[in-house]
Amino acid sequence: MKKIVLSIVLIAVLSCNSNRNSGRFISETDTTFSEEIRGISLKINNNPNDAELYYKRANTFYFEKKYNDAILDFETAISINPKQALYHYKCAESLISMDSTNSNKTKEHLIQAIKIKSDYPEASFLLAKYYLARQEYDKSIDLLNPLRDQIDFSDDAYVLISIAFKEQKDTVSAQKVIENALLKNPDNFNAVMQKTLFLYHSNDPMTEQWASKAVRMNEFNDEALYTYALVMQQKEKYAVAIEYYDRAIKINPNHILAHYNIAVIQSLFDNYEESIDWCNKTLDLESTNANAHCLIGYNQEKLGNKKAALVSYKTALSINPSLELAKEGMKSIH
Repeated sequence: MKKIVLSIVLIAVLSCNSNRNSGRFISETDTTFSEEIRGISLKINNNPNDAELYYKRANTFYFEKKYNDAILDFETAISINPKQALYHYKCAESLISMDSTNSNKTKEHLIQAIKIKSDYPEASFLLAKYYLARQEYDKSIDLLNPLRDQIDFSDDAYVLISIAFKEQKDTVSAQKVIENALLKNPDNFNAVMQKTLFLYHSNDPMTEQWASKAVRMNEFNDEALYTYALVMQQKEKYAVAIEYYDRAIKINPNHILAHYNIAVIQSLFDNYEESIDWCNKTLDLESTNANAHCLIGYNQEKLGNKKAALVSYKTALSINPSLELAKEGMKSIH
């Protein structure tokens, strides 16, 4: 009987140790990993129940942009020490960085981080961004409001609150809030971009000045370049607009609207075939872009290719039945 009891205890102990040592094994001699990873792995292999070592290796993976590896180690650190808020926060950050589809997992890690450490502005801010991206505006604003009084987060909190109001079509409140962001920090790039967009949509004469400021602040930001091009197009400075659209595309080859707007400008100058080429580039990025199909129809019509034009107009309307330009194109052919 004693042997049976002893065996049960031994099995239980071995099982417990097995669970605790369930972290990923990486040999310190495996040269497929960086020298720093191998160095930390040596320490882990000698002390496999040290949560902080898994955290350090996870953090190293994170900065190497190996997010899957980072998440595995962060989760191991959490399994050993679930009461460390930083582990939960960094795991959520890694999930966001790799555009994980497991959004609930991201949310739960952030909520857990805040439960463990109530005064955790980094986690609150990231969770607010999470809710904002999922159109849960009230939850986002509730988390952001207390951050308005924290020096390191104040201006960014105002920017996100402004975006939340704008997404809910409350433009007046959104504009007021963005002014608060700029009062806190006149050089907040995102605040400058938001103000530029507000000015653009209201045809304000100050739009160009603010769009130019955004480009000066970050000349390698595709949205800043695109917005400046948009302003130039509105002012009918088409050569400058194309230059900046092209710069935006070089930074972000998948910028759909930059491709499409070049197509629009080429069509304005009767460069119909070139416009079609740019429309096709747009459709390579987004095959269901009704405006691009419609513009191809218009260009084909101008080139005298009525059958091809009709096909493109019909395609545009199959995607967006309320597209007036496509309807007008159909009427003009018939």
